[in-house]
Amino acid sequence: MAVLTAMVWIAGIAAGGVKLSAQESLGEKARRIRAQKENAAQAGQPASGQKAISPAAADLTATVGLISETDPEKYQEGVRLLLEQERFRALDDVAAGDRVNKTRFAGGEWKLWVFYDAIASPAGKGRGVVADWNAYRDKLNRWMGQQPESVTARVALAQAELMYAWQLRGPGELGTIVPDRFDRFMAQLKRAETILNQASELQVKCPEWYDVMLQVGRAKGWELQDLNTVLERAIAFEPQYYYVYQQQALTLTPKWRGREGDAEKFAEEQANRMGGKPGDILYWQIAQSVIGNPDLAKMPQHFVWSRALIGYQGLVEQYGVSVVRQNQIAFMAARFGDYMTTDDLLLQIGDRWDQATWGTQEYFDKVRAWARSTAGPFKRIIEAYKAVNANVATPEGQRYDGQIAKEFSARYAHAVQDCKTGADARKLLILQGGKSGGVQQMLVVPETASDACLRPKLEKANFSPPPKPEYWVRVSLK
Repeated sequence: MAVLTAMVWIAGIAAGGVKLSAQESLGEKARRIRAQKENAAQAGQPASGQKAISPAAADLTATVGLISETDPEKYQEGVRLLLEQERFRALDDVAAGDRVNKTRFAGGEWKLWVFYDAIASPAGKGRGVVADWNAYRDKLNRWMGQQPESVTARVALAQAELMYAWQLRGPGELGTIVPDRFDRFMAQLKRAETILNQASELQVKCPEWYDVMLQVGRAKGWELQDLNTVLERAIAFEPQYYYVYQQQALTLTPKWRGREGDAEKFAEEQANRMGGKPGDILYWQIAQSVIGNPDLAKMPQHFVWSRALIGYQGLVEQYGVSVVRQNQIAFMAARFGDYMTTDDLLLQIGDRWDQATWGTQEYFDKVRAWARSTAGPFKRIIEAYKAVNANVATPEGQRYDGQIAKEFSARYAHAVQDCKTGADARKLLILQGGKSGGVQQMLVVPETASDACLRPKLEKANFSPPPKPEYWVRVSLK
């Protein structure tokens, strides 16, 4: 079967004049077309005077619309709708276009991975409901039957069998699963493995094949050497498909087959192997997948925050910003205790919190409150110090700086000495003077407990009028 790329589809549109309305979402258009066809079938003629649209033209329109879609949620909605309607040829062509073009959404997520994620279960996400699985797997089998050369259909079915296996197994550690459930779990994993092995014989290959196979192998308890072999094959086929690295990193955590520090070592080795900016981006992607995994929340981790942050910055530079990625890097910054970066990112995010990242809004709000209360005072000092530096860069600022130093020494040196303690580390006082020379704000760097002693003595202080109102000046407390 010929697999059409995005360029072929676009050429077909140009020849046939088929266009996707910019005012109507793909899901809405597909539902409208379906309703028109159903109404026309009942009446024996086209609906409401509209020209009947052929199934091939409808598939063409849907395919091109999805290949050009830039919103992940709308893309997933469109993919799920095509599966619901059993438009298998269109599904194959969408996946083929995104596979060949290696298309990514803003934030670097592969559209191909999002495609498979959209149809991973009856509900489109999560592990679905047991009652839905039989009909769902039957539908995927019909897809495979109608498109026997489709690697996409086989990978999707293998993924569904894998997820159904976990549904049958249920929660709990390995030794706590009753034998009957575990036997069904292993049998289901075998089905997924068989389907993947059959798919490997097809002419067209897919990078997601390796992602699913690594998951199957981990669940079945393969030796690390065998999993490494699959990983090396995946890297040779498509080194930028970072999901396979994430799967292997998960395998190397203490939850599965590794020891403390193995996942971090793996991330560093693979990032160095790739090298340059792509390597830093890969380091971020691996670190994020481990740190952001709720099942590993209590696991000690030893990733290097500075490299992960550099990797994220490289990712944004190359692929742009997404709200999900902003949430992920903010979550990581909080885990590393970097309250300044956390606060900056959460200010950008606003109320657009991501449930998959934070779990609950309560936790998101808790982190936001921590970052704001911790970073706020330091940010005020930074902004004040920037103003001081700008002021002393001018001749009049230098003169005023010297004048304040003399006045402070003459009037308040004794107050500084009275308030000092044996462990006092105060080195700098930053004052904001009003128009008449009164103190409007006072910041001590670094803040200490004795600030409670010094502040009342200086709040009513008055100095020579500054060059302009709200003028920042510094005073050494050494």
